[in-house]
Amino acid sequence: MKKIFLALLLSAFFLSGCGTKDDGNSLPVVTNQPSRNTSNTEQMEEPEQMENTEQTEVTKQAEKEDVSGIYTDKQGTTDVYSQLTLALQLDGTYTAEISVYRVSELEGTAVWEGDVLRFTSEDPYVLADISVTGGMAEVVFITGAVGFQTGDVYSFPDGAPDESAAGQAGDAAFQPNFSDEIATEISYAEEQEKEIEKKQEEAITQLEMNLTAAEMYQLWDNTLNIVWGLLEANLNEADMEVLRKEEREWIAFKDAEVQAAGQECEGGSIQPSVEATTAADLTKARVYELAEYEVLAARP
Repeated sequence: MKKIFLALLLSAFFLSGCGTKDDGNSLPVVTNQPSRNTSNTEQMEEPEQMENTEQTEVTKQAEKEDVSGIYTDKQGTTDVYSQLTLALQLDGTYTAEISVYRVSELEGTAVWEGDVLRFTSEDPYVLADISVTGGMAEVVFITGAVGFQTGDVYSFPDGAPDESAAGQAGDAAFQPNFSDEIATEISYAEEQEKEIEKKQEEAITQLEMNLTAAEMYQLWDNTLNIVWGLLEANLNEADMEVLRKEEREWIAFKDAEVQAAGQECEGGSIQPSVEATTAADLTKARVYELAEYEVLAARP
């Protein structure tokens, strides 16, 4: 009886599969944990793609012709009235400076976009396209700021001064007389005045009117200072002494007139515009008066 019971017990043990070895056909355990290898690959590929893209952009910039230089607009004189300066950087971009009529200046960066350099300045924020062809440059403003208007186009036909020795020799040979220099300065101011007048007509808010009035005064005040410098360089000391006394009297007169004009609307939002407009009109008239003194320089 005991033997029969032992035999049955052993049979049940073997039939249950206990003690059997893994034959390699069992299914793998499925988990929700991400594959570390896949994650690392993705993390490595993304920076690599970004690096390749940046490198491609730098390469494209570097392949462009270097247009570094100082491009000027002299209006047929030896003086520079407007100037564009481009300097190539290691990454293929350019630092750029734009000076127009010796009054308004911008500094920023320029990057090739197709066949033009896209100029960007931060303060004030301005966008412009710069084209360079045959040593000459042109700037087209996409957005404007004080001193620059959207759509304005400025040309720099004289090119970089170090590009042509013949051009330099021509400039040296041309020496405009004193009268021509003053006439050119006034002509430039008159052209700028037209642009500012357009902005004044388009001004809507009082703030815009105040700003354009201040810009007009600044234009004629700058012109007066330039003409005054030309007088000092060409008149004898005796004539300049007489002129200095007259100028001090004129400044006192101008300040009094501006103050009186402002008092009529004192405290109002229009006051800055009235004062600036009065100052601009008086200064412009003074510029034309000073221009007449060029006849003194012709005296023996």
